[in-house]
Formats: sequence, C-alpha cells, structure tokens
Amino acid sequence: MDLTSRLRSIVQGSSTRPSGGFPGQGPSERRELTYEPDDGYRYDAPMDLARVGAVLGGTPVRTPFGDCLVVDRRYEGSRLHGSVRIEDCEVKDGEGLALLDPALSSRGFCLDPEGPQKTVFLDLETTGLSGGAGTVAFLVGCGYFDLGAFQVRQFLLTSHASERAQLAAVAEFFGDCDLIVTYNGKTFDVPVMETRWAFHRMEMPLAGIPHFDMLHPARRLWRRSTSRSEEGCRLTNLERTLLDMRRVGDVPGFEIPERFFRFLRSGDARPLEPVLEHNRLDLVSLAAVTARAAHMAHAGDGACQDGGEALALGRIYERAEAFDRADACYRRAAASKDCEVRGEALGRLAVRRRRERRFAEAAELWREIVALTASVSTRRDGALGELRQVAVEALAIHHEHRDRNLASARELALFALQEGDGRRAEGVRHRIARLDRKIAKSAGGSPELFTS
Repeated sequence: MDLTSRLRSIVQGSSTRPSGGFPGQGPSERRELTYEPDDGYRYDAPMDLARVGAVLGGTPVRTPFGDCLVVDRRYEGSRLHGSVRIEDCEVKDGEGLALLDPALSSRGFCLDPEGPQKTVFLDLETTGLSGGAGTVAFLVGCGYFDLGAFQVRQFLLTSHASERAQLAAVAEFFGDCDLIVTYNGKTFDVPVMETRWAFHRMEMPLAGIPHFDMLHPARRLWRRSTSRSEEGCRLTNLERTLLDMRRVGDVPGFEIPERFFRFLRSGDARPLEPVLEHNRLDLVSLAAVTARAAHMAHAGDGACQDGGEALALGRIYERAEAFDRADACYRRAAASKDCEVRGEALGRLAVRRRRERRFAEAAELWREIVALTASVSTRRDGALGELRQVAVEALAIHHEHRDRNLASARELALFALQEGDGRRAEGVRHRIARLDRKIAKSAGGSPELFTS
C-alpha cells in the first residue's frame, strides 16, 4: 500500500478504532490531523487576507471551508519569454504530446484543435522536497491559455488552518481540466496534492485527468545537449539553452520554504513576492518547453536544430512505433559532424534494415560505421568502440549467412577478436571455429589447417 492509500485509510477511519473517534469524544470534539511545525512560533494566527492581497496583488475567494487567497497574472500573447512569443507556447494539437508519451494514446487522449479545451500547467512551491505526509504545498501555481494569452492563477496558503480552503479552491479550478502538464509532477507535485487531499478527507480531482509529465521527454530529447551542465535537464537550464531566457534576481529554491515560514510568523507578505514570481516563471517556461517538444514531435526532423536532437527524436518515434518518421530523423542525424551522433544513427538504421530483411542495405550501413570508426580503439572509446565491435560482428554474420563469403567472414571475426575488449571473445571464437569447419568442408581439407 503506498503512502497516499495508507493516509486515506487512516483518516477515513478504517483502522480498528471505532468510527466515532477517540473514547469520550463526540462529533464536535474529534481532532483533525494538522501539520504544525514545532519551533515555538504561532503558525495558526489569523491572517488579514485583504492586507496580504494588497501586497501580492491577490483577492480572497470564498470556499465552503473559508477564504483562500488567489493571485492572478496574465501574460499577453505578444509578450516575449526569452526568445519565444507567449502565443507560440500553446499546444493546440495533442498528436505531438501523444508521440512523446505513448501512455496518453493508450488512454484514448485527444485534444480537439477546433473545440474548447483546458490544459493546465501545474507547479508547486512546498515546505520541503521529501514529498512525505508533512510536506505542504503552500503555493499551488496553475497556468492555462485563454484567447492566446497565458493566464496564471496561484493559490496561496496563508495559515495551516486554511489549507482546506486552499485545497477546495484548487479542486474547483480543476473541475473542467482536460490535461495536466507538469515537470516531474508524476513523482512529486501530483502525489503531494493527493496526499494533502487524503489528509483532509477530501475528494481527489486529479485522479481521472490525463497527465503529461514533461521531465521524461525532456531527458530523452536534450540529455546530450545539457550533459555538460551541472544542472542537467532542470527546467531553469532548459529555459536558458532552448528559450534564451535569463532570470534576473530569481529567488534560490532553497530559500523558498524559509520565506513562507517567515511570512507565517510575521504576517509580512513581501518576502513572498519573489517566490510567486519564481513560480510564475516556472509555469511560463514549462509551457514554452512543452510547446517546443510537441512541435518537434509533430513536425519531425525538420524541426530539429541539430543531429543530436534528430537522433533523440528518432528514438522517441521508434519507441512510439512511428518507424518511417524515426528513419527520417536517423538519416538527418547520420549527416551530423558529431561522430557519436552519426555512428548511433547509422547503427539504428542498420538494425532497422536488418529487421526489414533488407540485408544488403544493412551491410552497407555497417560498413559505413566501420569506416567512421577506423581510428577508434574499442578499449579506449566506450560508445564508438562498442559500436565498431557490433558493426564488425554484424558484417561477419552477413558474410557468413547472406553472402556466403566464408573467408571474409572469418577475417572479420578474427579482427573482432583481436580488437575486442574480451566480453564477446567466447562467442567470436565459437564463430571462428564454425567458419573453420565450413571452410575445411568446402575445400575438402582438415579444419585444423585453418585453426587460428
């Protein structure tokens, strides 16, 4: 049973304790589960929402559990986010997203480009990163497109006692949502929200909504181009490399929880202004990066900036069984000046041709790889050396079983044995022995004459 299910079981009273609560407690005396940091400060003091709203530009919204402070911001379509216009960040066709995440297709997901739709980009600011029962989402940021503009709505927790009001407001907002887009949301954001709803015995509105987590396609598409950066595929790194976006005065992530607790202690909302702006920038960047990836998946190799992107997109197409589009990407990558990109693309094309039983074309591609890696030692260069070994062995198999050129097959097998790193040595020796027997039989001689 996962954490959310255990919490739901506990708060719904499925344990051995009677449903009436603790002994001697009536319905009005039952204790609710709440999160109270034990540091000597009062975190449950009433907050003047009007005063906080005046500082942050927010307004109170009424819910059945009290008021929740909501902050709205609108980014017009003509506005630039880095080098990208806001209006170009809207994904109107779900084909690209379904290619990036085949799980969406398996659920029958479809965005109708002609009809109304509401794709919500979700990002949380929390009191911690553990994702456990004590982690509270004090700021729930939601972004969506409206008439070409990007609308951001942020639900701010102003006291721990008002968390139910915040969760109710968020649940109502997602009532007409068609798709959720997050960045690592399947692992963090959505489980945190579901845990909080379960904690307060509330319905979970996100359960039946299709969810696209952009982190995994981002890693597949841009891991190579971001590998030299310590930040890797973090969203802030992608916005710099893909969108030419530079943040000025952005609050560091490690400061964010402390700023929230300072706000609860003092009632001064000014430390939260940079936090809300940080969250808004995350949402806009998430929309822009998602649109970039969806456009690449929809348009194909022509939308790729270089061979590395084309190779990565080809892998995604192959995973989605869009083999013709994968081949086009691999051919684009095979023209790259980057030897590793070119070599892997040629290798993937060769494997595809072999599976299609187009053996002559596959052999020609393997020969290209051998020529490309002529100066490569398998013991020194891991990826290219491994590829060279695979290509040589594939050619040996081709000459033995397709061309029936046993001498060439034996020569290639010996070459593979001499250059190999030892991991395939036993199989190669077995192939050489078999070739010796075949050659001896065809020559009418003794196999010992050909033993190396």
